[in-house]
Amino acid sequence: MVPRLMDVLQGKEDNYILPFFWQHGESKELLEEGMQRIYDSGIKAVCVESRPHPDFVGEGWWRDLDIIMAKAKELNMRVWVLDDAHFPSGFCNGKIAPDSPYGKVYLTQYGVDIVGPKQGRSVLIMLEQGEELVAVTMGKRDRNNQDSLTEVKDLTSQVSDGRVFVDVPNGLWCVNVIKTTRKGTGRKNYINTIDHDAVRYFIDQIYEPHYAHYKDDFGKTFAGFFSDEPEIGSFGGEYGHDANIGKFNMKMPWSQTLHERLKELWGSEFAENLMALWTTPDRNSNENKSGLCRMQFADIAARLYGENFCEQIGDWCRQHGVEYIGHVIEDGGMHAHMGIGAGHYFHALWGQDMAGIDVVLQQIRPGLDDCKFHSVGGNLGYHGELYHYALAKLAASLAHMDSKKKGRALCEVFGAYGWAEGLKLMKWLLDHMLVNGINYFVPHAFSMKDFPDPDCPPHFYARGMNPQFPYFKNLMEYCNRVSHLISNGVHIPAVAVVYPAEQEWAGEYLPVEAIGKQLLRNQIDYEILPTDVLLTMTVVEGKLKWENEQVPVLILSGSRCITKMLADWLCKAAEKGLKIVVVGQKPLAMDNNGILREWTSQIKDNLTICEQEDLADILYSFGVDEIKTKKYEPWLRYYHYKHQNGEFWLFMNQSETEEINTSLCFEDGMMDSHKIDKECSCWYQAWENTVEPCEWDENNDLSLQLVPGEMKVLYMGDCTPYAKILAEKQEIMKLKKATDSQTGKIEIVPDAWKLCIKETGTEKYVLQEREKTGDFCRKHPYFCGVMRYETTVFLPKIKSCELNLGEVYETAHVLVNEKEAGVRVALPYSFEIGKLLHEGENRIIVEVVNTLANRQRDFFSMTMPIEPSGLIGPVTLDYF
Repeated sequence: MVPRLMDVLQGKEDNYILPFFWQHGESKELLEEGMQRIYDSGIKAVCVESRPHPDFVGEGWWRDLDIIMAKAKELNMRVWVLDDAHFPSGFCNGKIAPDSPYGKVYLTQYGVDIVGPKQGRSVLIMLEQGEELVAVTMGKRDRNNQDSLTEVKDLTSQVSDGRVFVDVPNGLWCVNVIKTTRKGTGRKNYINTIDHDAVRYFIDQIYEPHYAHYKDDFGKTFAGFFSDEPEIGSFGGEYGHDANIGKFNMKMPWSQTLHERLKELWGSEFAENLMALWTTPDRNSNENKSGLCRMQFADIAARLYGENFCEQIGDWCRQHGVEYIGHVIEDGGMHAHMGIGAGHYFHALWGQDMAGIDVVLQQIRPGLDDCKFHSVGGNLGYHGELYHYALAKLAASLAHMDSKKKGRALCEVFGAYGWAEGLKLMKWLLDHMLVNGINYFVPHAFSMKDFPDPDCPPHFYARGMNPQFPYFKNLMEYCNRVSHLISNGVHIPAVAVVYPAEQEWAGEYLPVEAIGKQLLRNQIDYEILPTDVLLTMTVVEGKLKWENEQVPVLILSGSRCITKMLADWLCKAAEKGLKIVVVGQKPLAMDNNGILREWTSQIKDNLTICEQEDLADILYSFGVDEIKTKKYEPWLRYYHYKHQNGEFWLFMNQSETEEINTSLCFEDGMMDSHKIDKECSCWYQAWENTVEPCEWDENNDLSLQLVPGEMKVLYMGDCTPYAKILAEKQEIMKLKKATDSQTGKIEIVPDAWKLCIKETGTEKYVLQEREKTGDFCRKHPYFCGVMRYETTVFLPKIKSCELNLGEVYETAHVLVNEKEAGVRVALPYSFEIGKLLHEGENRIIVEVVNTLANRQRDFFSMTMPIEPSGLIGPVTLDYF
């Protein structure tokens, strides 16, 4: 097997990128130009997004898709298709009428309060057209607690002629009529995603016609389908992100199969258990009947979504030789909610061939990792903790545990950040995803609509009007290289965390991101494991094992309760040597009757209960940390990935303002023994696609310096193929250290530069007589384009020279004596130019490109800080 590092150094990495290509019914020439521009960006696949197309699955659609397919064959590209005419998936190309048997159905209830004692009262059963009665109950209310409803009785059998007669005891009682309805805040005219036949109809309307048109291309040029944020859809956004089951008057999803499974599970308690979805029948602290019923309902609903939507579509795709990918809404914890969520992240995506997430609408902003922050529209809508510390881990964890995904974790990225998002922020977002295990990307988006297209910018090409597009290729090639290194191998986690969906459904709980923050800030990498998968795993010699991964510690979120089944499994796992750590509230075990009992006393050893702030120290004491730093480095992230013939460590500084200057001690501890060999390691500089020597000290500690936002890749393995270049660079490093007194440094002052500018959309450079370095847009606030700085320097004969541009906003392209010196889109803006220089006069050109934010001033950029534009400096040359 050819080493992965050799692949990328030889430019033979695979393709890991499939950007959205929006369709509006453009001409053949524009469609072919769009495909060519995508290919020219170093990308070998595309996801054709039908959302803006006027004739999806009509003659106009087939005309356009035929053009795209033909061009893809010419360029040896692959084509994915987004599977609906409107966002989100499930619109079924507008085929769902209000009375369609495949449309969404909700479970709801209304109450009638009666003060007793009273005899012979009746309550009308009001059912509108298409609604069905499910149950009628009566329970005793607490005047001081609207959620409380005790002594619930099933009155369904007493319904006659559209009403129910009741004798009401003393006190305040409520008769509740539970029924189905099609009225609600969920998306209208969408399929019922938990119903098998509705999803089959969706397949017939979307998938089958594509197979009929491109049968011979399926599995070849036609790669598969992408679902974008399909949802259970039982309600809209009225609860925001606080949308856990149990809200008063919250509508629930419904289907005949859900009805049947609940009947089978609950038997004679069916009606009263349904009321526990909205009210609390519990009479004491040792009872959690409402939590049990809500957990059981949410679990069945989420599984039905997974079975009927994702798995049914995924099975169809695999039977037809293509793959099925996409993602659901994960925002603010919706990955474990119904409504606009899909109920349970792992159930929802198990049937797909990759594990997907998305980051759009400014959901991740560097530095805003542990607080609420203003995003699109200026609202305090997002809290950074989930997006920074758990989101990517959801996808990476699923990719690593489900064999059909082959380790592929996908992220839709860049969309709807606004024109203020340039290549600098894009690289930060990519690095964040890569260092958390994401290795496939759907950049959002290419649009061939007339510029400016107001639909969720930025757009990478923008009909030639995006001045950064010539350098987008550099970013995509970088992305493909790093993704190649962390694919088709094995991730090495330090610990695992139980996915707390069931705990959340049943009551109070600690979100997984709160634990993730403590782990990642202390360089303890982790995976997230759903309960049902966890229960199938084995513990061998004190380590939890699945697929090709293993960990010595399992972490459980603090909560009110866990299932008795999970508690029993944890006890047995601890007996076999697995260390269990509970963070926060010690949960009780909940049995199938909702009764809560203590369970931890059964574990004699290997159980630790701690607070969040103590978690890292406890794990350190167990020896699970693979690396140690000289001091606390909260912004340092790492990712360890192993191949048969080498392994890679990704290190990223996630701070926007602070440098990291430390040394890394590689630990054995409880992890697999790891021998450090100085001669079998090197840095892989993925942006330049070259290797560099490592600096190890006498203690076998590795020196690590990262400027803000920088990522480096460490390779450990056979370095023989790279020995020559490493030896040359090692010699330069030795010479530089030996000749410190002979080194030179030149600062190129602002007045030494000549500045010419070229507005985007024009071809001519215009000399700026009065402007030098600094923020060019301070005096030219609408400028967008290229700022070309030129100077000459006189140098003696030298062996090596580094050009450091200091601050640049934001893309820098350097030429030295008319020869290419490279491109940088983010810090460090440094270039090794020694081989391009000669003794005497040397000409240096720096082309700086800003974003379109100054000119477009779009709605999305309103809540993004607009950075300066130009070469800020200071600019220095360091040589010897």
